[in-house]
Amino acid sequence: MRRLAFASGGLFLAAVVTSAGVTTASAASAAAPEPRLDPAVNYGSPGGNKVKAPSKPTSSKKKKRYYVAQGPRFNWPTGNTSQQGAIDLYVKKLIRNTPKGAEIDVSLFRLQTDGMAKELVAAHKRGVKVRLVLDSNTRSSRVHVYDYLKRNLGTSTKNRSWVLLCPRGRGCIAPAVKGQWSKNHNKFYAFSHTYDSRNVVVQTSGNATGGMYNQYNDSYTSTDARIYTAYRTYFYDLAKRKVNANYWRTYNAGFRKTSFFPKATGDPILDVLDKVSCTGGKTWINVTMGLMARQHIARKLSALDDQGCHVKMVAGSFGGTAAQDLTRPGRNKGPEVRYFTGAQKQHAHSKYLLIDGLYYGKRHRLVLTGSHSYTWDALRWNDEAMITIDHAWTYGRYLSNFNLVFAAAKGRLSMSPLIAPPIVPDNAQESDREAAAPSKEAELPPTEGTTGTPPAEDVRPPANGSPDPIVTEEPAPGA
Repeated sequence: MRRLAFASGGLFLAAVVTSAGVTTASAASAAAPEPRLDPAVNYGSPGGNKVKAPSKPTSSKKKKRYYVAQGPRFNWPTGNTSQQGAIDLYVKKLIRNTPKGAEIDVSLFRLQTDGMAKELVAAHKRGVKVRLVLDSNTRSSRVHVYDYLKRNLGTSTKNRSWVLLCPRGRGCIAPAVKGQWSKNHNKFYAFSHTYDSRNVVVQTSGNATGGMYNQYNDSYTSTDARIYTAYRTYFYDLAKRKVNANYWRTYNAGFRKTSFFPKATGDPILDVLDKVSCTGGKTWINVTMGLMARQHIARKLSALDDQGCHVKMVAGSFGGTAAQDLTRPGRNKGPEVRYFTGAQKQHAHSKYLLIDGLYYGKRHRLVLTGSHSYTWDALRWNDEAMITIDHAWTYGRYLSNFNLVFAAAKGRLSMSPLIAPPIVPDNAQESDREAAAPSKEAELPPTEGTTGTPPAEDVRPPANGSPDPIVTEEPAPGA
């Protein structure tokens, strides 16, 4: 039986680290083999089967199994409905294929679509343990969705399933801060078992709102037990609703690590950028963000561009000081920055940083993604999750998506008085701009799953409306 080639060697040593900066993956992890997502067919062995006649031997094929493929996934908000809802449909398929007795843990800033609520309730009714932790802001619009969840799942954490709201005016962990909008800004789904995979985590940048269709979002799927355990630990800490202004934790899992906020001091993004070298002009840094407002990150990106790095960014809006730093003239003309104009109905909502070049003195291809925006509230006053992947194949998929989103943005950032880029106050919060009202949701296709390998550049869903494959016929790495 042919298996996927993905050897991790001794990389998978789980550790919990509480520190002022992001820990780095080991040098060995950078050399982790690329995941192969092409399917393999299982052929059963006739051994042990009785043969009635020598001339007619019988053989039996093993039951086909379907495993969730690890890696990134993106939607395309200017495409057809299936392309727009590529992430939403994907998550719904995982929910629909979660068996009785399994567990689904979800933490979202907003859950306001009927379709997602119905899938979760249907899973509960067939015996799945469904648990939700939502920010109180989920009731800011379409309150009937929350009422439906409450009526069907209940609110007692003693039960098999439940829905829980964070206290008003703060996150579930993040404290209330006068003059700031503290909240649970998470966007993740954790499955103990879906299809034939276990320990599945989907970290995404989008809420269950219309933004999953009309904004540019990404998601990353892992089937690693250590990643799953880290998210589950965080999830139940959220459910306890115990305030901790410096919750910051990082869990290592080979070439990946997860980090959870709030963080009271320091900035893990700046810590990463401080380890980047631009020697030789062979380092590329790309950022896409709904709102770019942390001035010191903008200042660092401009400095790296001055030093010879190639820096690009695409965002929905900018804090005033950050915009000034990004447009400061430099030896290399400064970072190339684009934005979505007022005439464009869609805008950026992913929150990822890509680095290809010298990091800690060696060549790495890094992806940092999750719910964490480069805003002050995301760093200090929100419940947030971020995953870091040190992996060339994953980096390549994200880079292809970045190039498409960058090309789609028509505005070029300039502080010229003749141009009016989307500038907001330095302490603005991305969620102020987020679309809350859902667009028309795509229907789940009649086929529950397909086999096959995604095309080499499936950074946009296929144009024919058919969902790209979400499963393989062999276990994904770490399954």
